[in-house]
Amino acid sequence: MKPTGSFYPLAGDDAEAPAVLFAYAVDTPEQKRALHDEAMARLAAVSSLSDALLTMQVDDPGRRSHVRVMEAIAILSRDAKGLMEATVR
Repeated sequence: MKPTGSFYPLAGDDAEAPAVLFAYAVDTPEQKRALHDEAMARLAAVSSLSDALLTMQVDDPGRRSHVRVMEAIAILSRDAKGLMEATVR
């Protein structure tokens, strides 16, 4: 499965399971507002994780010790971007 627009396939824990593609559809102003609020919540989480990564003293047991936090930031950023793009279409 390939990226489609701002949506990307999400791999599961099982490598043999097919990837899943999520899409959002909104019809009413309330749904659009909820979608916007979700994007803002994800951006706030990105900001908090980024600040935590910059300010905390983290022991470095290996060269990939911060990868999970950085992956979470990347995923939340990508999701927020997709949600914001969906609100203007």
